[in-house]
Amino acid sequence: MDTALVWNFANVNIPKTQQCLLCKQESKALVCGYCTQDLVLFECERYNYNLLNWPKAQRGLKFLSADHVLAMADYQWPLSRLITGLKFSNKIMHANALAELFFHHALSKNDSLPQVIIPVPLHPRRYQTRKYNQSVELGKCISALTGITLKTDLITRHKATQTQTSLSSSQRKANMKNAFSLHRPIKFQHIAILDDVITTGATVEAIYQLIKSHNPNIQIDIWSMCLTLEHDSKPSR
Repeated sequence: MDTALVWNFANVNIPKTQQCLLCKQESKALVCGYCTQDLVLFECERYNYNLLNWPKAQRGLKFLSADHVLAMADYQWPLSRLITGLKFSNKIMHANALAELFFHHALSKNDSLPQVIIPVPLHPRRYQTRKYNQSVELGKCISALTGITLKTDLITRHKATQTQTSLSSSQRKANMKNAFSLHRPIKFQHIAILDDVITTGATVEAIYQLIKSHNPNIQIDIWSMCLTLEHDSKPSR
């Protein structure tokens, strides 16, 4: 695996027309304009491209120490369908669609972008079973769209953690304790940790604390396609 990946979509064989991944109608885009307009997305620009400026997101991520979080939507259908298809069914094209949506909604007008994207690593045992890392696939596509370097050799996951889905917040934190190792020094001033979905933030928090323990002055953004928020009200468009 390349340690510094900067992809170009010219290398991705995407037909000029295909079916929209959501409505299955013929479309020039992976997600057609009609489906894109129907998506309920966070008001990233309103919150200065930092969802911790939004009280609802701040409450949901109260155990996360980072001071900058960016995601495009709540983890609900239809984006959840794209993410689960990518994560569990090897639908790599979903990474292209999600990355394009994330780029246009959360990054294209953002003036403060990092130098490097670091995807959350999988444990080797899980990688051998799945054969790919969904966060790396997302990172490849975002790298191609932004020109930001993707680094996959800086952080390793040496602890085979339990699946987080059924765990409480405190259990998730304990589950992720000492799960990651810093493979080599990070010689950058501004980075982004990339995950597919953030619920409590336990996974990215473990990586955040690891990096900060070695480089306290580094700026770390947390990027995710979706956040899992409490549904006391509908997320803002």
